[in-house]
Amino acid sequence: MWGRKVLEVLPQGVSKGAAIQDILSTAFFSDLYPIYLGDDTTDESAFEALQGMGLTIKVGAAGGATAADHFLADPAAVLAFLASLALLPKKASSP
Repeated sequence: MWGRKVLEVLPQGVSKGAAIQDILSTAFFSDLYPIYLGDDTTDESAFEALQGMGLTIKVGAAGGATAADHFLADPAAVLAFLASLALLPKKASSP
């Protein structure tokens, strides 16, 4: 699989999308809302796998063909986004 400055060699049927589906099918992750950020064509399968199930963010210039729902311009924007997530109040646990 060609990517930006990379050539990935994977067994047939293996992709980031397949991996994220396997991860989310485990009991530990079943009730969580996934957030996936990526900057390469190799991330598109994960963006597609998470359609309607989570937040997908392409890192780089907006526009162009992608299955991601949102864009962040660069790594600095990613850091600011992650910092804002860290400041969100934690969900209260049930008694």
